[in-house]
Amino acid sequence: MANGVISDEAVLLELLNSARIVDGVPIDELRGAGASDWLRAHGIPGTPKAVRELRDAIAGVVRGQQPPAVLQRFVDGMRQVPVVGESGVEWKVERGRFASRAVLAWSGLQGRLRPCENDAECRLFLIDRSKANARRWCSMSTCGNRLKARRHQDRVRSTG
Repeated sequence: MANGVISDEAVLLELLNSARIVDGVPIDELRGAGASDWLRAHGIPGTPKAVRELRDAIAGVVRGQQPPAVLQRFVDGMRQVPVVGESGVEWKVERGRFASRAVLAWSGLQGRLRPCENDAECRLFLIDRSKANARRWCSMSTCGNRLKARRHQDRVRSTG
């Protein structure tokens, strides 16, 4: 967060993680009575239905279930312009909407944005900023330990 502004990458991660599993129960923050409140609280414009479509399209691409071409409709009509500042040239979205910025954030995170590897119990996504780019779980203390314990039990059962 710079100057109190949440980055598009952080908002994208919040958006992707709005559909998750809690105690074995799927939760979707973009469905039901509180969906519009959730969008407002996260500074995301649009209707729950439109934002859900964006989230589900990006999630499908990140999970390898859909080709990146499904994101084209979200960037149609977008225009970027270069802005020279103290830190160099930055690209500013001049004509576009939240969906365009979300797709640009996804593009900038190629290879770093991924689903948690504990897909049986977790639907969260993570941004791996480690030097080795080897992070596999949203949380080592929960998903990582659970998955490692499950694999260990499977090995013990198969050798016993």
